[in-house]
This record gives sequence, C-alpha cells and structure tokens, in this order.
Amino acid sequence: MINRKAEDAGDQAIIAQISDEIFAIDLSSILSIENIDISEISTVDQEPVISLREMVIPLVYLDKLFDIQTSDNEKSNIIVVVCKHDDKCFGLVVDSLVGQKEIINKSLGILGDNEFFSGASIFEDKLALVLDVGSFVA
Repeated sequence: MINRKAEDAGDQAIIAQISDEIFAIDLSSILSIENIDISEISTVDQEPVISLREMVIPLVYLDKLFDIQTSDNEKSNIIVVVCKHDDKCFGLVVDSLVGQKEIINKSLGILGDNEFFSGASIFEDKLALVLDVGSFVA
C-alpha cells in the first residue's frame, strides 16, 4: 500500500488547449461540455452569453483573457466548458479538449500570487496551468 501526502493527492481534471497552451480544469467544477454554434451567442450588457437549459451562461474567452494568439478566428462552433462555483455558472471557451487525467496540482512558487491559477501540473511532458475556477466568478 502506498501512502501519499494529502498535498500530493491527485484530482481529476479536464485538459483543455488554447493554441499551444495547456490548461487543467478541475472536473468537480464542470457541469457540462458543449459544442455551441456561433449563431447561439448573444450579448447581455455587452458581454457574450449563451442560453443553456433555461440559464444564461456568461462566456469567458480564455484566448482573449490570457492574450493567446489563435490561428482560426473563422470558426462556426466553439467549445464551452460550463463550470459552476458556489451558485454561479459560466462558460470557459477553449480551442480543444485533450482528455481527462488525474493531475497533481503543484504550487507555482513565487508566481503563486496570481488571479487565475491555483497551480501547475505536468501533462505529457508539458506544463499545464491549473485554472482556479472560483477566480472567474464576477
């Protein structure tokens, strides 16, 4: 039997990609993953939203938030990872989903005082930043 320290315990996460950047999203915060036609995006108070199961879901475009250059701006569909924190729902827009994996969330050290990341993990020899889902709630 292997004993691991509590801080080394793994969490299940969805691995998402934006351009060449890899992000991990804690599976426990995800309600659903949706493929949304661009025509279904509306605006409320000049912010993009979708209507999903009688809920208005604000969208967070991670490429714009993190200033990541993407090559395909003429998409007809977007991938939305619908998350919930406390009683608030929102959708994270990503380029693609790589899979689901158990991750070990490690501290970012001196970079730990940031707004959007709770840590980092290694995914297939690449660094995956772990998104702090609570930081996206307005």
